[in-house]
Amino acid sequence: MGELLKRLADRPVLLAELLVASLLINILGLASTAFVMLVLGRYVPYGVNATLVTLTTGVALAALLAFGFREARRRLAADALDGGQPDRAGSAFAALTGIRSAVLDRLPVAARMETMRGIDAVDRAVNPANLSALLDVPFSAVTLLALFVLSPLLGLIALLCMTLSVTLTLLGERWTRNRLHGVVTAESAVQSLVASTASGADTARAFNAAGWLQSRWSRLRTAATDSRDAIAAGQGFVGSATQFLTALQGIAIIAVGAVLCVKGELNTAQLIGANILAGRALGPINRLVQLIEPLAKATLALNRLAEFARLPREQVSGTAIRDYAGRLEMTDLAFAYPGATTPLAEHLSLSLTPGAILAVTGPNGSGKTTFARLLLGLTDPLRGQVLADGVDMRQISVEWWRRQVCYLPQEPDFIDGSVADNLRLANPDLDEDGLHRIVAAAGLKSWLDGTAKGRDTPLAEGGRHLPPGIRRRLGLARALATGGRLCVFDDPTEGLDAEGQAAVYATLGQLAREGRTLVVCGNDPTIVRGAQLMLDLGCKPVPRLIAAPAEKGPADA
Repeated sequence: MGELLKRLADRPVLLAELLVASLLINILGLASTAFVMLVLGRYVPYGVNATLVTLTTGVALAALLAFGFREARRRLAADALDGGQPDRAGSAFAALTGIRSAVLDRLPVAARMETMRGIDAVDRAVNPANLSALLDVPFSAVTLLALFVLSPLLGLIALLCMTLSVTLTLLGERWTRNRLHGVVTAESAVQSLVASTASGADTARAFNAAGWLQSRWSRLRTAATDSRDAIAAGQGFVGSATQFLTALQGIAIIAVGAVLCVKGELNTAQLIGANILAGRALGPINRLVQLIEPLAKATLALNRLAEFARLPREQVSGTAIRDYAGRLEMTDLAFAYPGATTPLAEHLSLSLTPGAILAVTGPNGSGKTTFARLLLGLTDPLRGQVLADGVDMRQISVEWWRRQVCYLPQEPDFIDGSVADNLRLANPDLDEDGLHRIVAAAGLKSWLDGTAKGRDTPLAEGGRHLPPGIRRRLGLARALATGGRLCVFDDPTEGLDAEGQAAVYATLGQLAREGRTLVVCGNDPTIVRGAQLMLDLGCKPVPRLIAAPAEKGPADA
């Protein structure tokens, strides 16, 4: 509800037009009640047909005008809401792609997905129909005022019932909102389990995990269902209570009105009209009950989206070094896993001149991948500096920097799109010759030739349906697309067959001959032998840096 009101407050002229339209709609809505009263009071006793024709024509005209104003209000409401929804969705997706990786890593994937799904929850709640329903609520006073004119006592009865109904509706909305977080959390856990089970189908079967998965799914599903049932029960109670108030109001209006008729203070036509007016006055409140859950979901989703949008973003602006040569320096550097406080390495200082080859070694978990991500600006050091051609990385535009780096992650992931789309991600201007060159260098040509669509072959679900070796070759080709002077490869030969390894060695050799600066993480002995420097992250807490004349390795291949 707050989102709707905020959107209207931002456009005061449109808000005024909506209020005027709503006022006229509610005033014209009184015509049908007046028609009933006048027919019963004027036509039925005397049977003058001209009176009936006049009354019928008048009420039909009022209904037509009301229809026109409703259509005008619907369009005004659509105009009032237009623009905000695409902006909100775009801002949320921009946050998803722009939040610093070190921060995003600490947010579970299921939580990110639930946050993005919140956009749909807001869009379903913030729509012209719901806005129109909310605008009708304050104008119930028009109908109530007409009832007071007809009979102050009956107006007081309707006012009391309306007050109770509004109070009940607001309490129901608060109750639903307070419990909705538990529903969202439980549903998110169910969706996360379903997603992991669907993507890990072989794991579930190979390790006989079906029983455990089904038991866990049943527990999570039960928790989600119980939470939803609790909210449904609360909403059902509020709905039943408002219906009871509506019925009680009708009984009270008829009973008291009958007494007034006997006393001569009211006639039968007025009593019937009073009953209709009282029901009309409660109508918008009863419709508001149906909006409790969608509005509560929208409020929760907006809060989550706002928190998501406040997470720190990557630095887009910054220095762009002219003609980056490939020099890289680290001064008293300490780094850790994202979110951890205990460093993987500290007091690390080294200097790589353009064309240097550094092999980063160490056992699993020693920090090789974190070191590679650090060089890309995907994670931040605990302290110390990383300098590119003497400029602190904190001052450099990350977007520009990543165009200077050929980066192959340990586990390459891909966007939903074609092979060509993925290879051009970091370099949209890559022409057909360049695309052909990197495909050949990565040893992908034979695989692409065997596919039906070649470079237009679609990749989905991060490319996880592809064999690991093909994923790594695709990652290598994507890395080469930037043509950067610094090359950061994380375990480039892992999972590759002899042909794939040979392609990597040849590529590394070519890059070395071109004078690129190479940082290769991994324990491949062929690569280690060809390095000029070796950084052993297995030495804790201060890594050991070993300088040695390069033996025959991939650079000489």
